[in-house]
Amino acid sequence: MAEPDPPFQLPEAPFPAPPPFWRHFTVANEEQLTKHDSTEQADSKLPIPLAYLRPPPPPPILAENYTTFGQKQVIDPTKPSSLPLDELLFDPNQPKLDHAFLLKKLTTSLLLNFLELSTILSLNPTQYQEKLDDFRQLFLNVHVVINMYRPHQARESAKDLLESRLEDGQREIDECDNLKLKIQTFLDEVAQLQNKTLAVDGLNGNEKSSSGREIKDDKMEEQRRLWKMVQDMKDV
Repeated sequence: MAEPDPPFQLPEAPFPAPPPFWRHFTVANEEQLTKHDSTEQADSKLPIPLAYLRPPPPPPILAENYTTFGQKQVIDPTKPSSLPLDELLFDPNQPKLDHAFLLKKLTTSLLLNFLELSTILSLNPTQYQEKLDDFRQLFLNVHVVINMYRPHQARESAKDLLESRLEDGQREIDECDNLKLKIQTFLDEVAQLQNKTLAVDGLNGNEKSSSGREIKDDKMEEQRRLWKMVQDMKDV
């Protein structure tokens, strides 16, 4: 009797599936959790499917580290996270470290390692693990360099914010100066119109000369222009 074939074993995926508890994130469970929180038993122990919907508590205030993706991260707000010196591919204490040039070198190494991985997979797919370890080390070094660059990024962001505030302030000053000029022009026009009105009022009311009619026509034109200026000032 022939022996049964061994069960087929799938290879390990480079990007594994998410943890199985993602299946509990359903609309029905969210509604049950809302009902549970609104009842008097809100402090009671939740069932396992509903407990997954609650986010984990933050680290204690005095905690020195926290765990993410199965790795412990040190809590130190004054220093970005780093790697052991034996895993770093550069000297972090090097004076005048060029972060942009270093990131360019690391990304170039990633591309070269990808080509090498493609060659390995085409010739001997079982020898991929060493190259994946190289990928991991390169990505971690890129992450460290980015974290080292964050103080400079924060300074540049603050600089851009202050410059934008200065530009906004200068633009407001220019708008105020333009408005002041328009108001001064408006007041000068009003003064001229007042002088012309006084001149017209000084004429004899019964005088029907052509010069008097011309002056009145000029007065009406000045009044129309004055009202137009008032409307323009309202739109400013």
